[in-house]
Amino acid sequence: MANPLRRWIAASVIAASFMGSAMMADAWAEDIQVPLDMAAPVRLSAPAEGIAVGNPSIIGVSVQNERLIFVTGRAYGQTNLVVIGRGGRTLFNGRVMVTPDESGQVTVTRGVATERLSCNPICRPRPDIGDSVTSFAAVDEQVNRRATAAQTSGPANR
Repeated sequence: MANPLRRWIAASVIAASFMGSAMMADAWAEDIQVPLDMAAPVRLSAPAEGIAVGNPSIIGVSVQNERLIFVTGRAYGQTNLVVIGRGGRTLFNGRVMVTPDESGQVTVTRGVATERLSCNPICRPRPDIGDSVTSFAAVDEQVNRRATAAQTSGPANR
């Protein structure tokens, strides 16, 4: 009697493992961490037909092709990302956390005012969420002027 019981248990374990792997293949879930103002690739196991972002002010998604998307950190925080494939099958369902990229960065605090500098190797101002309004506005204006100058003086505008 022990022999049929063992076979039944072994068959049950094998069936459960196949069911578990089939369920895992149906939906891929993993937490993604992406630094602010950076992009991270998400490769999909099948073609995507629909994408939903919990809070689009925290992340942006750009579709490279039906199996590759990029997630870009827009603001600090966390939200979720759901990607649906054919027949309503969930291809991805996970949290996305936008974190600071502090490599090569120096934070200067004077009283309650904060400024960030990007140092590689020379330190230059880098506006960031949470910086003092005065320093953020000054650096942001300079960055926008430089971007405008680059766009208006490029070869396509001549």
